[in-house]
Amino acid sequence: MAKYFPILVNIKDKKCVIVGGGPVGERKIKTLLKYGAKITLISPETTDKIKELINRGKINYINREYKKGDLEDAFLVVAATSSSKINRQIARDAYYLVNIVEKGDFQENMNNISYTVPAIYEMDDLTIAISTDFPALSKLLKDEIAQNYGKEFAKYLKYLKKIRREIKQKIADNKRRQKIFRKIASKKIVSILRQKGFEEAKREIEKIINET
Repeated sequence: MAKYFPILVNIKDKKCVIVGGGPVGERKIKTLLKYGAKITLISPETTDKIKELINRGKINYINREYKKGDLEDAFLVVAATSSSKINRQIARDAYYLVNIVEKGDFQENMNNISYTVPAIYEMDDLTIAISTDFPALSKLLKDEIAQNYGKEFAKYLKYLKKIRREIKQKIADNKRRQKIFRKIASKKIVSILRQKGFEEAKREIEKIINET
């Protein structure tokens, strides 16, 4: 079985083709829209929620079965039909990134796809992706991570992003900057964050900046 290289991909304004307008296709559409994809759906039938998205102009809709040539210029492809035969054909026709989403033998599908979608945990600027050969386990791990990296951690990341810009503007010495960055993104700060909350971690960060 292929070993997949973990990577985060920018799909904003990229053409993404989804074949299959059932519940699975619906979930994929919602996810890809969240990341700014330009979606083309190919399917003779759709769910009611997909119809709403079509009527609101959120996605481009082609009302028919898939045929060869439909994937031209597609950056990313999702095969979400209920037919293994059609899904395999889509995988053969896809030029770049193709994912098969269907009920059936997971390992068999893995031989026909070039990317997988991991379980994703997001909290503002934090994104953590978890992938295993067993999707239910990936979800379990995601839920455990969510318990350890909640709103306080999201506040911390947002603050780090802000303070990093200020430090780069105000401190010319690169060695001093890097020393500060290492200290404010350390196990010590994360420990304070978890035990005492964001405000206490913020005070410690301000102290580090003033004393370093």
